[in-house]
Amino acid sequence: MQNIGQERGRATVFTDGRVVTMRPDNAVHESVVMIDGRVVGTGSEEQMLALAGSGAERVSLSGRTLMPGIIDTHPHLLSWAAFRHSVVDLFDCRDWNDILARIEAAVARAPKGEWIRCSPVGEPHYFVRRSWRDLAEGELPVRDILDAVAPDHPVWIQAWAPVNPNTTVFNTRGLNAIQVSRNTPDRIGNVYLEKDRLGEPTGRFSGAVNNYYNNEPWWDSVLARISGVTGADFMEGAIDGMRAANALGVTSVFEGHMMDFPTIDVYRQHRAAGTLSVRVLCTPDGEPHGLPDSVALSEEELGDRLRGLYALQERTDDFFRVEGLLLTRGGPLGPGQQIFERNYRNGYGAWTNGIEWLPEWKGQFMADFAAERGMRLNVISVADREHETTLRQIHEAERRFGSTIEQNYILQHAYTLSEAHGRRFRDQGFDITTSMSFSFFKQHTYWERMGSQVLRDLIPLRRELDLGFDVSCGSDWGPENVWEHIALAETHDSVWGGNNGGPAQRISRLESLATWTRNGAKVMRWEGIGSLQPGHHADLIVVDRDPLTCSNEELKETQVQLTMLGGKAVYSDGTVGSK
Repeated sequence: MQNIGQERGRATVFTDGRVVTMRPDNAVHESVVMIDGRVVGTGSEEQMLALAGSGAERVSLSGRTLMPGIIDTHPHLLSWAAFRHSVVDLFDCRDWNDILARIEAAVARAPKGEWIRCSPVGEPHYFVRRSWRDLAEGELPVRDILDAVAPDHPVWIQAWAPVNPNTTVFNTRGLNAIQVSRNTPDRIGNVYLEKDRLGEPTGRFSGAVNNYYNNEPWWDSVLARISGVTGADFMEGAIDGMRAANALGVTSVFEGHMMDFPTIDVYRQHRAAGTLSVRVLCTPDGEPHGLPDSVALSEEELGDRLRGLYALQERTDDFFRVEGLLLTRGGPLGPGQQIFERNYRNGYGAWTNGIEWLPEWKGQFMADFAAERGMRLNVISVADREHETTLRQIHEAERRFGSTIEQNYILQHAYTLSEAHGRRFRDQGFDITTSMSFSFFKQHTYWERMGSQVLRDLIPLRRELDLGFDVSCGSDWGPENVWEHIALAETHDSVWGGNNGGPAQRISRLESLATWTRNGAKVMRWEGIGSLQPGHHADLIVVDRDPLTCSNEELKETQVQLTMLGGKAVYSDGTVGSK
């Protein structure tokens, strides 16, 4: 790792390149100076050399571009890293031989009888360009094939959300462990058990077989029989996840979904140990949903939980903060969980207008709790009927308790947002965080389930900015490449070859970069990050091309060559160094 800028009190000046400040005036300069982890100034090379003084460390950019670090406002960094740490990696397998070789290697390391939990095959999390269908054999191996390399270990090749329906597979020991045999019905709810011509299970299941967002009681009971992600996976995986984020240029994250007491404590422990390589803002779930172990709380239990979350609040630390609570209305469209006014078919062919995860009284309870205490309320609300409920309950909470914090709310995800609902959320004081993952992967599903009209309101970044929202973006499981996200905000392309770049959607490159920098800082309410100006933290990255002017295809291939957090290098490919 480079030691740029490590000498206390000594100025470091970057020269010979372009400095994209991402300040409100959108200034682009030649040079930047930092001292002790803070930006001192940006301007011409001559001005900055004079500002830095004769004893300054000089770093040549050699024509590269320097800009603020990326702010990812919905990464699921910790969950993704822990999941990945806990499994045998099959993501890039090309055929069964690849799969078997990796499982065999894991078996050699594991005590007899221990679960061999494997990742899905393909590109996580959205399986956007590759899946098990792209294996040379065109399908996942059956249990007999897996038994050949793992006769004494239960093996499970997982299926991860948000693809519904999905496919997963167990070997014979795995089937025994989850108590599945020829006597198990071919279908239980929306889970289908494949059997051979003799009536024996092949090991494959299809349908609602993801490890979250299923709402299938039998499958959740199956998952409960499998040893899962451990505390060590979260602690050790966090390091790997932060390193991977740094390599993409990420210096700050907003973990606003699927955060609970133990996961928040993982970040707190890393903060205490000095091992955070990103700044972290956490918002805990008011009541967790979508996971196999999610439990509906009684009124007394919910009150106790919310009071515990309130005690977690930490809004002043330079690296680790906890603020507000999350109210989650519905789930993904794939399994039919988004709550619309109209009916649509879910992934299993049944008519639905969504699943109410949160009873009316609980939503009001959380809104009231936040308003009474001045807590910032985050809401996952993605469809028209969810929006109506959200706005009504917040209005009622403010009627009872008032609103004590300006810009008190965050609208998370916002898959679909009409202009009428947008105006009402804006007037209520909302910020927005969303993701191009939803448009990239899901626009075909929306069209197929609900018709083309809904696409007019799908991820309407142009509309949201024109209405005056502070809009930030996050990766939300994938595509993993931040730079591809930035490009997709201009095009609204789909993995299936379609395009939803209508008048409510397309934004400019500069606006797209802002959703990953200064807008992210606004939504997180974290002063001193997101742009390069005097007094701000020296959270900066050096990239191999100019992200303001290169083509969309070139942008997707952007290489980050140096990432600095508070003036300290947290990632370097070794090509940027002092003169």
